[in-house]
Amino acid sequence: MFWDSLPVEIQTHILEALVLHEDSARYASICRAWQTIIEPRIFACLKVTRSRLAGFSDIGYRHRHLVKSIWFSIEPSEYHCPRCGGVGIYNWHQVPSKTIRKAIQDLVIQLSTWEPSGSLLLDISVKAPSALMHSSSTIQYGPGVISEPKKAKIIQCSHWLHDTSNQGAAAYLFNKTTDVSKPEPKPSQEMPKARAVTSLLLRRQNRRPWKSEVLEELLDLLPEVHEIHYEPWRDWRRMEERPTNTATMRLCESLRSDQLRRMVIFENFHGNNPAMSLAVQAAEIDTGYALVEASLGLEHLAASFVSDASHFFDACQKWNIWPRLESLALTSNVLKSQQQSVYINDLLETVALVAMKMPRLKSMELWNGRAGFAGVFQYQIFESDRTAKITWRGTWDLPLEPRVLQAWQAVASERVDCKLQVVTEILDANVVITSHGDAIRYLRLLNTVVHPVSLWQIQKETAY
Repeated sequence: MFWDSLPVEIQTHILEALVLHEDSARYASICRAWQTIIEPRIFACLKVTRSRLAGFSDIGYRHRHLVKSIWFSIEPSEYHCPRCGGVGIYNWHQVPSKTIRKAIQDLVIQLSTWEPSGSLLLDISVKAPSALMHSSSTIQYGPGVISEPKKAKIIQCSHWLHDTSNQGAAAYLFNKTTDVSKPEPKPSQEMPKARAVTSLLLRRQNRRPWKSEVLEELLDLLPEVHEIHYEPWRDWRRMEERPTNTATMRLCESLRSDQLRRMVIFENFHGNNPAMSLAVQAAEIDTGYALVEASLGLEHLAASFVSDASHFFDACQKWNIWPRLESLALTSNVLKSQQQSVYINDLLETVALVAMKMPRLKSMELWNGRAGFAGVFQYQIFESDRTAKITWRGTWDLPLEPRVLQAWQAVASERVDCKLQVVTEILDANVVITSHGDAIRYLRLLNTVVHPVSLWQIQKETAY
């Protein structure tokens, strides 16, 4: 029986089975029909490690346009503990920055020969299973696709454990491996640029707050990036000494570019946020101001937990207009079930006044969620039928005061000529919110605030 005589459905099933086979690339050479189906799938997403960079350069010009995303997994070699001579894998926070920077530079050198050909996502991960969590925990690591959970390899050397009983040893080894006291050399001005990369993804599975210098240098090497998805990890033990928000603030300061269109920042954490010190609060205020300045040229901004929405909107008072912004999603600690509703209504009224400066705004949402509660306030414009709606959805009822409704009616009237629709939805009492991941799932947010695989990982890790 000839291939062309088979029904299209059977051809599709056969080819889908072949693509899943480990030798799928070999089947692409059988005939041109198979080649046109198999090659786009096997080249769409590539995994690259430092050890495979040499082979990565062998991807021919004919196949490069098929690559839509590159997952660059930086996998450091084993360490030798200077105290006991034990051998293991670097802790998440103890992978030397120079190792990461050198790996990124080596990749950029390879990508500098690629010509821009549409969209290309670069997903950078640092694989270093950590003892940051308890040894009975399961942490998730993998590419930008959902896969079955795998047990993380937990290092056994007690000198590397980051628990409260061993902070001195942890700090000693942290300084030894990252050389925080010594300024790191900047890359040569002759470093080539990877202009084919249009999107950058730094997921939460890195389990580290990235150094601001590394982020700035990375952005300099990727001048055509128009979308950034950044998910740092908040390390509360070191917040007093060096607030991690400073890195995000400097990142935002370096993003004032007409090239950037979308930015998603999601700062992850363990459990509920503890009480913040004055130093941390000040860092959040500075980050809020930096986010505002970075947002002036954006079409989409989502910033979760990195700075309270109240700081963002306070900083908005000095600016007149956001000409491009179409969607906005922020978190606010004001949205709590135990918070007096008058304070929440004050915030929502302030947000409406700022939204008047965003003529292209189609959706805006303020949300918050931890173990035990979740809530979101949403504003939507439906241009197809020229209607507008605000929605409160959460684990508790929030009465919206008339002044808030009037303020948002004024916002909607700038775009549509109709009465504002008001909807209240209380989550089912049987819904159990165990983490901020569950909150995102049940609140049905309009905007992407965290990568789907990161959300899956949060829920999986919380379940153990």
